[in-house]
This record gives sequence, structure tokens and C-alpha cells, in this order.
Amino acid sequence: MALIDFKCKECGEEFFEIVKNEDENITCPKCSSDKVERIYKGKFYGKGGSCSGSCSGCSGCH
Repeated sequence: MALIDFKCKECGEEFFEIVKNEDENITCPKCSSDKVERIYKGKFYGKGGSCSGSCSGCSGCH
């Protein structure tokens, strides 16, 4: 199991879920939309971490 951060594409709510597998259906706790995307944040993805700042498609760092 993994603790993964998500952001809802409908209402912008950021939340985390404990996910058992990659195929799990995740819904927003605020608006119940299933249009969510995984976001990468925290010390490993921001300044001082291993992020190079040049990943394509990453919206969590810069």
C-alpha cells in the first residue's frame, strides 16, 4: 500500500489516499468527481530533493 497525493481536475481539491493497487478508482472527497490526477509534492519533489525541474508533465515542482 502507498500513500499518494491527488488533485481533483474539477474542483482543485488536493487530498491523499492510501492506495492498494494502481487500478484503484479514486474519487475526490469534496465533489465526488473521478477526474483526479496524481500530484508529486513533498521534500523529494521540491527544492532540495531529487527533482531536476525538467520533467515533462510534472505540475508539482515549479
